[in-house]
Amino acid sequence: MKKIIRFAAMLQYPLIKGGIALIKALPYPLAIFLGRFFGLLGWLVDPFHRRVAQIQLRHCLGEEYRPSIVRRVFMNHGDILVDTIKYAYMDDEEIRNRIAIEDKEHLEQALSSGKGLMMITGHIGNWEILAHLPRLLGIQFCVMADVRNDPRIEAVVDDIRSRSGATILPPKGKALMLIRELKRGNTIGVIMDQRGKRSDMLFCDFFGLPAPTNPAPAFIAIKGDAVILPVSSVKENGRYRIIFHPPREASSFGTGKEAIASLSQYMQSWVEEVVKTHPEQWFWLHCRWTRRSEMRRLIRTGEDFRSFVLSQANGCAEPPESSDIPGS
Repeated sequence: MKKIIRFAAMLQYPLIKGGIALIKALPYPLAIFLGRFFGLLGWLVDPFHRRVAQIQLRHCLGEEYRPSIVRRVFMNHGDILVDTIKYAYMDDEEIRNRIAIEDKEHLEQALSSGKGLMMITGHIGNWEILAHLPRLLGIQFCVMADVRNDPRIEAVVDDIRSRSGATILPPKGKALMLIRELKRGNTIGVIMDQRGKRSDMLFCDFFGLPAPTNPAPAFIAIKGDAVILPVSSVKENGRYRIIFHPPREASSFGTGKEAIASLSQYMQSWVEEVVKTHPEQWFWLHCRWTRRSEMRRLIRTGEDFRSFVLSQANGCAEPPESSDIPGS
């Protein structure tokens, strides 16, 4: 088994390099067709993530659920992969022709405050496209990204991300680094719709179910006295719509653990509203309400998903104090 793992690790880098080269070389329509084909292939050969998406979609969408949405979720991941690479190598004019900016006045309102700006988004549409905002609008912002163990793969990913114009911060210093950026009046970007560590989490209502939620984004916004600007990027008819939503000042939520809980709920509720408009474009393959091991057990035993999610929330502690937030 160890030999197989080592062999797979050896293949990873050349496969990634080869895949990027192929996507770059193909005409855009053919590259998208190929990406969606591999997404469809994933839907066929990955029963676990197919089942994860089915369970979560069924419980969240209710009567609006259709089995075909699961297939479209997988195919959308093909679009994400292809577009992340293709857009990185497009010139500025082509980028502008493929992306529509809507409700820019919300961005201007947020910037006019003079405070640090936290742009929040979720795993909806293609969040990587938002990194091109410096090329589209001339605004500068930074995001924090994980570093991969293989320096060769890290160099490839860094090259693609650096072409967008956004500043990538290393995952060191965590919350404190981002708070400093906000207090300097700078702009940061945060994706805030996934689970955090269980010891750090509070529960927020998400599609009518209590979802374990990382309180760090709300904590950072409050400590940095930020203006919060929700922004979404969804794909329609082959083009992306980047939509700026009305801003909110973090200070309007108060201070302390109650404010962290209230602001966290505001963030999750905003993501929910966007997901409802394009459910096939959210990251349903991620176990949002449970750990992966728990989801595997639920699938194996047939235990009711909703009952389990509600039962785990019953033991939820109060929202964490500021000193409990990682990196604080």
